[in-house]
Amino acid sequence: MKGMIKTKFVGVYRYVSDTKRFDGKPDECFYYSYRDEDKKFRWHKVGWRSEKVTAQYAADKRSEFMVATRNGEKPKQTRKEKGITLGKGFDVFEDKWFPNLKNNGADIALRYRVHTAPLFADTPIDKITPLALEDYKLALFRKGLAPATVRLILGDMRNVINKLKKWGLFKGDSPFEQVDMPKVDNARTRFLSRNEADLLLETINTHSRKWFLISTIALNTGARLGEVTGTRIHDLQHETRVWQIKGKTGRRSITLNDAAWNAFMEALEMRQRIIVFTSGLVDQATIDFVSQETGLFPTDVCYLHLECVDMERGLITYRRRNSAKYKTYRITEAVRPVFEEWVGKCSSDLVFTGRGGKRIGSNKTKTFDRSASECGLNPAGIDSLDKVVFHTLRHTYCSWEAIKGTPLFKIARLVGHKTTTMTERYSHLCPITESQNLISKDADSTMEQLNSILTHLIKEKGIEQLPQSVIDWLAKVG
Repeated sequence: MKGMIKTKFVGVYRYVSDTKRFDGKPDECFYYSYRDEDKKFRWHKVGWRSEKVTAQYAADKRSEFMVATRNGEKPKQTRKEKGITLGKGFDVFEDKWFPNLKNNGADIALRYRVHTAPLFADTPIDKITPLALEDYKLALFRKGLAPATVRLILGDMRNVINKLKKWGLFKGDSPFEQVDMPKVDNARTRFLSRNEADLLLETINTHSRKWFLISTIALNTGARLGEVTGTRIHDLQHETRVWQIKGKTGRRSITLNDAAWNAFMEALEMRQRIIVFTSGLVDQATIDFVSQETGLFPTDVCYLHLECVDMERGLITYRRRNSAKYKTYRITEAVRPVFEEWVGKCSSDLVFTGRGGKRIGSNKTKTFDRSASECGLNPAGIDSLDKVVFHTLRHTYCSWEAIKGTPLFKIARLVGHKTTTMTERYSHLCPITESQNLISKDADSTMEQLNSILTHLIKEKGIEQLPQSVIDWLAKVG
């Protein structure tokens, strides 16, 4: 091999790297030579000086090899193990980490299998270079993916590598340390006019009263969907109409206006009309058993509201839809455990609940999305940032408050912005201040703008109130 340098040990050579350095000097790799069964000259790599390998160590390894060969043994030449591939690493990540993630990491798995696996599944992680990742990033953009999506895909890949490194399954530097992640601008500026908001709420109401109430609260408070659907009964203070919100940035309190308060009160009344045995969640055998033990018809069991059940007295007060009279049915000891289970599911302290008394997911906005499309707010081909989504109600509230003249710091506190940086996007909607009005929109030069300001000051305070330096300057330019 070219570049080999003999050492003082028989059959041991060293190779000096042109690029790799260790301890301030070029790194050296040690080899030993031997002849195989066919008398052909062979080289065997022992390792680098940066890996604690020395010429003496290489000589010892050669001696062991030669002794084993003379004794008729066929020692296996040790080869450097290939590093873990991204595919195997992802399998470990999926097995160990997915149980800790929302939806068990289903969205991450989908992005990996659709985009990343076809290119990198069989590639050792230590062979994935920053240049390869830059090419991959460009390829994703050429597919027409949004910057936010590309950032998620690359972020998933980076998280896998970082976890494997933390778990000791990968040694080395992450290639992402030298890769610029795509910058994402998700700032939505679209907000609803009063007429658009009224039309949207009216359309939502035709589909779902519950979603009408949720949307009304969000529009009048600027709360996020998760903050509304996560509200519990004790978060509402009836004496002061204060809502204690547990948001992303901690707890905050806001005083509700009539529209938001009335929506919450109606939602509390609706809780009593929750169906106990939710269709689709309870099996037919349970319905038949409840019917047999209580005397209710099976169809009546499926329409039994929470307010009809008195577990303390063990009674059901129910009126059939075709009857004007209420009848009382007894909850027997045999069927009581069934009622305790299903009433317990419905007796959540959440103000708004989904099927089976569970919390409404933040992605369950089909009713809202359909209503927005029916209103004509989301025509075909609309830009994704201009599309009306549930979060648009939050932007609408902030925009309306800014137009009213509410200070930005107060808006930030009301909606739970950690800093006013996010709130500053609404600054252009704030009423023009007196000082801004002083600058003439028709002024073509700085001099004309200054004259406009000074003229206003003279009218308001009189020229004698101006500093002498300003009066002298006016005399010169006058």
